[in-house]
Amino acid sequence: MGDSTLRQWLEYLEKTVPTNRAPFEAVDTQSNTRIIWRAHGIPIRTSKTPWADLHYIAREVEGLAGGAHSVVVFTIWAHFTTYPLAMYAHRLVVIRRAVASLLRRSPTTLVVIKSANTGYKDVYGSDWLSWQLDMALREIFRGLPVVLIDVWQMTSCHYSPDNIHPPW
Repeated sequence: MGDSTLRQWLEYLEKTVPTNRAPFEAVDTQSNTRIIWRAHGIPIRTSKTPWADLHYIAREVEGLAGGAHSVVVFTIWAHFTTYPLAMYAHRLVVIRRAVASLLRRSPTTLVVIKSANTGYKDVYGSDWLSWQLDMALREIFRGLPVVLIDVWQMTSCHYSPDNIHPPW
């Protein structure tokens, strides 16, 4: 669940793993794996995603059963660079509550959070704003048994040019 930087992961997996495809979904019957990408709820700065396809991460997490074979991955930051940090922090607190509830219901569920990445250089944001959001995300989820994939470090030292959609 998240923005287009996480959708890139689905697109990469579709290319590398033999799958059956549906819009924003991939199924590998041999490994009994199903991957679904959902766009996070507003704010979002694209007209390509229909409103019906927007999903608030907290609501989606609240509806999951979880379990030892469930992995939940999300990222949320890029579309918040033009909003007050307090608004972003509030959204993260709501998501944190949902994740904590999921982990109480099903402690064997793996929850993975993709950090913000570098490369945001336009009128809507900058690496400085993205970094502030990233620091808030790390602080709010500290203490929960979740995995943080630190793509900030990966993209800041990668040889490719800065790009909000880094090459994978």
